[in-house]
Amino acid sequence: MRKFELEKKQAQFKELFLRLLPESKKINIKPQVNINGSKADFLVALNIKGKDSVLICEIKTSGSPSHILPAVVQLKNTIGCKKGYPVIIAPYISQRSAEICRQNNVGFIDLEGNAFLSFSNILIDKRVKERVNIEKKEITEIFSARATRITRVLLENSGKERWLISDIAKEASVSIGYTSDVLSALSTQGYIEKKKRKGIQLKEKVSLLDRWASAYSFSQNNIFSLYTLEKDFTTIFKKIADVSETFKLKSALTLHSAASLVAPYVVRFSDIYLYVEGDIALWKKKLDLRDMERGANFYLISPYDEGVFYGLRKVKGIPIIGNIQLYLDLFKYPTRGKEQAEYVRQKLIGF
Repeated sequence: MRKFELEKKQAQFKELFLRLLPESKKINIKPQVNINGSKADFLVALNIKGKDSVLICEIKTSGSPSHILPAVVQLKNTIGCKKGYPVIIAPYISQRSAEICRQNNVGFIDLEGNAFLSFSNILIDKRVKERVNIEKKEITEIFSARATRITRVLLENSGKERWLISDIAKEASVSIGYTSDVLSALSTQGYIEKKKRKGIQLKEKVSLLDRWASAYSFSQNNIFSLYTLEKDFTTIFKKIADVSETFKLKSALTLHSAASLVAPYVVRFSDIYLYVEGDIALWKKKLDLRDMERGANFYLISPYDEGVFYGLRKVKGIPIIGNIQLYLDLFKYPTRGKEQAEYVRQKLIGF
């Protein structure tokens, strides 16, 4: 970097730190500092309320996860050689990149005003802007309807150490080419690790499930509001199992009616939500359900993708949705859904 460019960068970053830390009495910036064989782009010396601090800064031209992950590793190696607080500076830090930084105790600042700094007695956490196109692209790549088949397989089988791409594709019922594309996106965002001859390993299962739960909307399913006169849940559940068996159609309870059988936390429930495949009219007829605009107590759900049925199991002969889908459905459900979701996560998912 030329001397003029260095001086310009120094002035720019000094202004940036002054804006973030106006109480600082001293801000000295040294560029291109060698620390025991490791090179830092900038070393920033601060004095805040009489206390000296050193920030070791790495500048990235992109704040995407694929750029942030190696920067985090490099900074942590550098910090091992010198006492200081690591900071990444980039034009824009995406939501996933910000999450990576926080998880690794690395600060970040971007040129759009987003920042996270946590050192000494200082805590700054600002999220002022999202680039909708970047955030939407990251979410679509791994949480679009078909892509979630792959995400779901990894999360439902989180204890499996290594996967071959062909095995994931087979399990998710999608092509190897498409599976490879989704796995590349997951790798770019730091959720999985891909190694030659060692296969795929899920690395950030907690973060991946958290982000999916935030992005997921139960309303993306096609939901039919109906009414049953039957008051005995045991009888209703048996009818559901019988129709599934007779017509060879998948079905699965979800929300509180499902949780009551596998992880009872909210004991009482009054509505039944049932994922079904096949003709809705057939299910209505066989379960003796009536159309009801208001006061419905039975909801047939045509799923947004057939992958929803992955992980389906039977409890006492009654079909229940998989643990991951049950958690997703409950997470934003208005009536004590979050509490039940966390209980399902604790008792059934385990991470």
